[in-house]
Amino acid sequence: MRYLLLILLLGLGLSCNKKDVIPNTCGVKRPLKDLSWLKAKTQTVESISQARYQDQTVYVTVTSSRGIAGPFVTIYSCDGTKLCDFMLVRIYNQPGLCEIYSQLTDEKVIFEQNLYNW
Repeated sequence: MRYLLLILLLGLGLSCNKKDVIPNTCGVKRPLKDLSWLKAKTQTVESISQARYQDQTVYVTVTSSRGIAGPFVTIYSCDGTKLCDFMLVRIYNQPGLCEIYSQLTDEKVIFEQNLYNW
């Protein structure tokens, strides 16, 4: 009986992988695998976050800049439509660069890589 219970608990533990599943309004379970346009972005951006804007899921890509201006940020809807893009200035936090960016909630990083291997 103990062995059966141990096997059952082990099986439950291995079958639950909630790390890949992030609730969204795009109708997909794993956005980086299920949205081909987003998967393609992993080749050219440093990070991708999933966030909410007006009760809709959006994806925020960040391409770092080696200069003083800061990273280049682009926000996309579920279907890959670009909603806005801008340089996120490191020295001054300038509101109004992209109104959508200032209204994002529940932001979670779903992809990160170092493109420059410093």
